[in-house]
Amino acid sequence: MSTRPSAKTVFREIGLFTIGAERLNLLGDLVLEARADLQPRNFPERHLVDELALSKWRTFRVALMEKAIFEHQNSTFQPLVPRDTDGNMLMPHEDVYHLAMAHAPESHAVVLAALSRLNARYSREFCTALRLLLALRRGNPPPVADTATPSSPKQASKAAPKQAPRKENSTCEPSSITPLMM
Repeated sequence: MSTRPSAKTVFREIGLFTIGAERLNLLGDLVLEARADLQPRNFPERHLVDELALSKWRTFRVALMEKAIFEHQNSTFQPLVPRDTDGNMLMPHEDVYHLAMAHAPESHAVVLAALSRLNARYSREFCTALRLLLALRRGNPPPVADTATPSSPKQASKAAPKQAPRKENSTCEPSSITPLMM
């Protein structure tokens, strides 16, 4: 198992991925959490775990951009129909309709469509990295710790059960034996 890098090292490694007002420590915390949860054992696994965290970070960034567009659209909301005496809008869901107008071609539709494509791309990157990590681990299981050494050959045969040969999955696709739930 590889040694766990310090938070300072992780922040230096991923500092290139934050933009402007984004908080580097949030991305660093996400990478550290992914490394702690998935416990990469070597460089390829660490690379894939970092790729998972970065894909998730980019997905958060897209969601933040979408939120900014809708908040901007909402800030321009002026009810067309007056409210009743209780303060309720007479035209139901007029405010939601105004937010939906952000998808109109003359408004922010091009930007929202681009953000939607980015979101799909980052989701595919996340799934691909996870699939590769699982395939890598399936082909390279962690070492089994020796807890007891058998003192006789009879005990040795009991301690080491015979395993059936594994069918290797040469692609990064999930095997039919172990389906992935996504």
